[in-house]
Amino acid sequence: MSGTDARQRLPLATGRGIVTVLAVLPLVLAGFVIGYGVGTGDGRFGDAVREAWEGGEGTVDHRPLAASFTATSVAGRAPDAPAVLPVGYSDDLGIAVAHLQFAVDETTVRPSHTAELRLPVAVPPDSEAMTVEVASVYPVSCLCSLTADTAPPYGTVWDAVEVNAGTTEIVFDVTGAINAPGRYGFAVTSPDRKAYLELEGAEYNTGPALRTVSEPDAPTGPVPPTAPPTDAPPPADPATVPPSASPSDTPPVAPAPTDPPPSGSPSPTGSPSPASPAPTGPPAVPADPAGSPNPTTDPSAVPGLPASEPTEPLPESGQSEDQLSVCSTGDKLIPTCGALVGVAPAAHTSRVKEDELLAFEERVQHTQQIYHAYERGDARLFPTDAQIALTEDPEKPRTLFINWKPRMASWAEIAAGDEETDAYLDRLAAHITENFDKPFFFTVHHEPENDVIQREGSGMEAADYAAMFRYVVERLRAHGVDNLVSVMNYMGYLKWVEKPWHDQLYPGDDVVDWIGLSGYGQSLHDDGRSDFGEIVDQTKGDTAWPGFYHWIAREHPDKPMMLAEWGVFHQDEYPDHQTAVFEAARYQMAHYPRLKAIVYFETPSDSNGGRNSEIHLDEGALEAFRNLMRSPFFAVRLQQ
Repeated sequence: MSGTDARQRLPLATGRGIVTVLAVLPLVLAGFVIGYGVGTGDGRFGDAVREAWEGGEGTVDHRPLAASFTATSVAGRAPDAPAVLPVGYSDDLGIAVAHLQFAVDETTVRPSHTAELRLPVAVPPDSEAMTVEVASVYPVSCLCSLTADTAPPYGTVWDAVEVNAGTTEIVFDVTGAINAPGRYGFAVTSPDRKAYLELEGAEYNTGPALRTVSEPDAPTGPVPPTAPPTDAPPPADPATVPPSASPSDTPPVAPAPTDPPPSGSPSPTGSPSPASPAPTGPPAVPADPAGSPNPTTDPSAVPGLPASEPTEPLPESGQSEDQLSVCSTGDKLIPTCGALVGVAPAAHTSRVKEDELLAFEERVQHTQQIYHAYERGDARLFPTDAQIALTEDPEKPRTLFINWKPRMASWAEIAAGDEETDAYLDRLAAHITENFDKPFFFTVHHEPENDVIQREGSGMEAADYAAMFRYVVERLRAHGVDNLVSVMNYMGYLKWVEKPWHDQLYPGDDVVDWIGLSGYGQSLHDDGRSDFGEIVDQTKGDTAWPGFYHWIAREHPDKPMMLAEWGVFHQDEYPDHQTAVFEAARYQMAHYPRLKAIVYFETPSDSNGGRNSEIHLDEGALEAFRNLMRSPFFAVRLQQ
């Protein structure tokens, strides 16, 4: 029985609470003022937006236009107005994700603002700590189209918190998400595969709220004159004022204070929440220096809710509208939403890898946007002509992931400026700048844990690796390779994360663009029962290691995550193992909004016992992989 066929029909009982679909009016999804039209590209923050953002002040709690949820074990559309919003995993619902939509217009939010998503908890988790995250998603026009199978792919993850049995309210900082008038969609998720909670629904205008705190617009007119103090010196003779001085050089006027959020509001841990932090997302739109008049608003409008129905349809606006309606790659090849897919084809064979990539794509019926290639030492320069050719098909956009393992010197010697390595890097930089200008992924000596010799003077200590990685990336960039997107590729074996030197491997945020992980679908006890979640976020017993996904969320929250290698080995004693993991992956992607790329490692014989990870040995496994590729999570357009 397939995963879809096995799903239940709208169960009402959840793990510890009751999800009741109330017989109340559906929340309004249309008919709200979204401000003035917002363009795209360079004209996005034009005069119309500045004009639209003028007005509004203080603190406003925006109530949701829609508040619902999807669940992977439920076959059916999202309910209109559930009393509670489940998040996490339960036996009845599977993986539940809460979806919220808000309208932000010019009457409530100014360019200089902070924003918090405040979610009262109806049923807290019964675990000691549950991680909950919030990501932007495209706001669907109707809940009738929102199901677990069709839910919009995740965009940027803005915040993560830990909650426990004493949590009464979750507060997320989503300041960076709100950058223009419009509709905004958010998905509230959890990577914890054995934890569950319920948030309050939006019945009777209570429950979730998007709280914005706006700062007054800066004065645009001249500062009125004031009488000087009696002991002030006489005005300077204009003839003596230096040419660099301006008549308007007057002391700045302090802006009027705004109403802060209520003090003592409970934070995710139950203590009073701190003051809202300064915006960390895209730059706010400055007020129109010409002092454009405020747009007309409905005086009867309730703050935080739509003012009135527009007389004619207006263009979509807001980050969630114009960046998330179609998933595509942006800076550093990070998708605006969804995740890239790729493959290292015919690994550990002498076959022509570029031909094998095309054969793999034909089998899985999906373009692999990332071609993972392995280069060693200084035998040749890369990318090769054949590798470059794969990136030049406009109908099937692809990029490269070059994995280079230097063999000319130790890590410490390379970091100190090894002459032979420097000469090769300089030739490599010249080759890349002359022949390849598209952005590409690049890592140095992937999975270094296995080669660490943590002995003073070995030249192969963990800190030596970090210094070497930094040296290589900085030297290539200094020689013009500005299209390099660096990946720190860790090994997925848990024995290494317990080593005291593990944290010393990280080269630094300024030279690492993505964090990658190698993980394989074979559980620690070889029982054939591991799933996709175990690959992404494996833990071990009662150790302190939280899992790689949790670790990245905690230690490197601004870095996208990649499965730089992943695979599932065919095992005769567990013939359905591959099928089970591929089917699980399709739904367990709902747990992991930070996971922005997965690259399959396909080999007929790996380097550890000759295991086979090819996907076409079993027809069921092949069809399950094809279904995985059809997931909306992977509908991303690679922009080059």
